[in-house]
Amino acid sequence: MANEIFNFNVIPSVVPADEESEIVIESRSGIFKFYDGVEYDVKFIPTEQSDVPTNEEITLCGWDKNRKTYCVKAENGRLKLKYKFFGEQKWRINITSTEERYDKYEAENGIMRTNSRRKFIHALERGITVSIYSLLPDLYRKNVKKGDFHIHTMISDGTESPERTAANYRKAGFDVIAMTEHNIYYSSKDVEKKLDFMKNYKIMCGEEVHNGYGGLIHMVNIGSRYSVNEIYINEPDRVKKEVEELKKSVKVPDGLDEREYLYRVWTYNEIKKSGGYAIYPHPFWTVKEHYNVETKMSRAILQNGLCDAFELMGGCTPDENNLQHALYEEMLRGGVNIPIVGSSDSHSSMPGVNWFNETFTILFADGDDVLGAIDSGYSVAVEAVKNEHTRIYGDFRMMKYAQFLLENYFARRDELCKASGLFVERYLEGDDCKDIIISCEDRIEKLEKEFFGRR
Repeated sequence: MANEIFNFNVIPSVVPADEESEIVIESRSGIFKFYDGVEYDVKFIPTEQSDVPTNEEITLCGWDKNRKTYCVKAENGRLKLKYKFFGEQKWRINITSTEERYDKYEAENGIMRTNSRRKFIHALERGITVSIYSLLPDLYRKNVKKGDFHIHTMISDGTESPERTAANYRKAGFDVIAMTEHNIYYSSKDVEKKLDFMKNYKIMCGEEVHNGYGGLIHMVNIGSRYSVNEIYINEPDRVKKEVEELKKSVKVPDGLDEREYLYRVWTYNEIKKSGGYAIYPHPFWTVKEHYNVETKMSRAILQNGLCDAFELMGGCTPDENNLQHALYEEMLRGGVNIPIVGSSDSHSSMPGVNWFNETFTILFADGDDVLGAIDSGYSVAVEAVKNEHTRIYGDFRMMKYAQFLLENYFARRDELCKASGLFVERYLEGDDCKDIIISCEDRIEKLEKEFFGRR
């Protein structure tokens, strides 16, 4: 049961591993309440590494037989618990009580038992379970971010303005986005300036680089000081000359088209020269009945470091994303551990459209250093196709934590982000509601501090 997220607050829900932590559990439900003076039986159940031995017969329930039950009285409608959470893992906290305890409480307080109270007591006899996560120090210090690094607006071939796009993404709970138009840089410059007061919502400039209009090469460039597309479009002779020069110093892998490979080398080098971050997108996107890139070329790009990160999920059908994931796993087996992101390649940010909010990145950053988090391996790619179970890809450790967050943190926070995004949209349309946005953002920050224990 995912923290009974809409029935209970668990503060904090993330704690440091191997340290004693105090957590408070309070009800948000009119039916499920903790009554002062009533005793509750509490068990702390680790899901991955047991903190007690199994029984001698090593039975399926052996750990449960040796697990201690703590008896705790509610105070001020809350349970206050202390426990040393062992190791890095998800924990389930099981809470039960008995009808006899409630009989005594009701008799002492002259309370008549109603049908709703009877339902509550029967539920507590079965048990209520909430969840928390204990983290080792490196991950515990990180800030959790939801991002999309490949987005198109009406400035190129999308359907909404940068302003509308920015608002819709905040409504969907995103903390960082990059608008990456075809052949155009700085499409988000104006909206960045308008929303620079939103300290927890980061909008990055970017572009999808091509070797000229309609070019075969696709490479997402984020955060550079200038546009690489403009060089391709405005200085083709310079590009051609510099590509020719690369023949003297770059060995083209056997079996690859020499000219294409050298243009890809030039593209990556220029992105790095500009201070940008290069993400290799959608190699298995099917265009004109064939993949966007020959697979042998994709292998060479990843093997030889011609990108900073791989767009593992995004802008493709599930079948095409499967191929990208399989290629990634193949590269890992070959010793190539390339950083990954999930991006949508969205061309519309309206609810219900394909791609938008179906593939994204969850990353764990030092402060606001989202690109550093990706580089350091603190990111996972998420595929959340409508009407399907969500799938998470990447490092096992990061994936487990991200799964917990999707169930327990983002579901709660999305409500607040939606409210903020609605007023962002009105503000960008000229409504004087900046103070309301700040108030919404303050509430998002308050939830974050409570959830992660950063008071």
